Amino acid sequence: MEIYSIIPFIIALIAFILFFIPTKMKKYFGILGWSALIIALITLLPHLIEVEGNVFYPIIIILVILLLIPTIRLLLKENPHINTFTVGVGVATIIYAPFEIISPLGNWLIETVVFWVQKFFDAVNFPYQMYSWNFFESLVPITRGYLDQIILGCTGITAIAILIGVIFLTKTTIIRKIGLIIIATVPIYIINIFRNVFVIMAYFYQWFPWCEEWFLGNTIPGFASYFWSHNIMCEGAAFLVIIIIAILLFKFTPGLVSTIRNIIDAYITDIRELTRRK
Repeated sequence: MEIYSIIPFIIALIAFILFFIPTKMKKYFGILGWSALIIALITLLPHLIEVEGNVFYPIIIILVILLLIPTIRLLLKENPHINTFTVGVGVATIIYAPFEIISPLGNWLIETVVFWVQKFFDAVNFPYQMYSWNFFESLVPITRGYLDQIILGCTGITAIAILIGVIFLTKTTIIRKIGLIIIATVPIYIINIFRNVFVIMAYFYQWFPWCEEWFLGNTIPGFASYFWSHNIMCEGAAFLVIIIIAILLFKFTPGLVSTIRNIIDAYITDIRELTRRK
């Protein structure tokens, strides 16, 4: 990861850790954490859009960027609902940021995914070989030599961090939080393994070479199958899975619905105030 992306993540991580310490500077650490996180996310946008062609996470990042000014205003007012929201965002950042900042940690997580994908391919006799530690190389005759890389974004850590952050939006016992974290993270991790399996097989077998002419400017051979399997089918399925898990979280923590409603209401009220002034 480039240094200009790492520094904002480091600042966000430190700021959110300090936010959890009850001091008079708490709201300022929250503001710093939000600001640094958004800068860090902006640095990821070109890679997500141009390299991965990702749709889901860029939309989330853009929505978060739009919330920055009202968030700063509400934190300065010490709005309790936005303080709660900042707790969730802070937890998600504290979970995710170390994997971006510390390469050995991020690589370890990638290696676990690579390991399980290899185990599946070996079990079904899928024709592949490892080009390097996180690159799968196709031995399928029609795509021999095609490569697919497993990166941090392929591990599910982003979705896991977000869902754990959501869990911390509500006040409940530690035991209950642990149970909810298991409900949220284990399915995401397992489903993510099969998501990688599906994308690699779809790409190497060229299952979806639809509208190949749309991607003529792309330097990756056979990119259409990768695009449809990874960016459309799997992103859509991942979004559906997150919704299902969120519904389960709402079921087991009824107060979560009212917490989210209060957060949304706080933003709507503040945005209306800003609009009236203009």
